[in-house]
Amino acid sequence: MKIREDLKPGNIFPDFERPDQNGITRKLSDLMREWPTIVVFWRGQY
Repeated sequence: MKIREDLKPGNIFPDFERPDQNGITRKLSDLMREWPTIVVFWRGQY
């Protein structure tokens, strides 16, 4: 599988929106202004 050019190490991570644990849609850029931020992706359910 080829890695997307914009997701390579050292590049700026693209901004996106996702619901938080309370169902409120949040933008990554807004969270990063308020708190130190770690983005974790996992596949499937635990």
